[in-house]
Amino acid sequence: MANFTREDLAFNGYSQKIDLINNPDCTKTIDLMYIDKTEEFEIIHFCNQFLEKYKVPQTKASFQKVESFLQHPELENAVYKAHLQDWIASNWIKI
Repeated sequence: MANFTREDLAFNGYSQKIDLINNPDCTKTIDLMYIDKTEEFEIIHFCNQFLEKYKVPQTKASFQKVESFLQHPELENAVYKAHLQDWIASNWIKI
């Protein structure tokens, strides 16, 4: 999996709180259906997963592009990972 970190994020102001269920050790065994777009760890994890799942360049620019898509107005209330991944993948070239 891509291994970008908080230093690679384009935006700041995310919560650094890690809930027990969102602990990095737990996410290896639990594939959550939802993402909290305010939590730094979840954003990093989601962006890295996207880069791995969809064969897009494994670059910081791609990592930040995924992060930017999560801020898109059409996805403001979207929380389902599958929906977010599908939308980002289908709009990757368009936007």
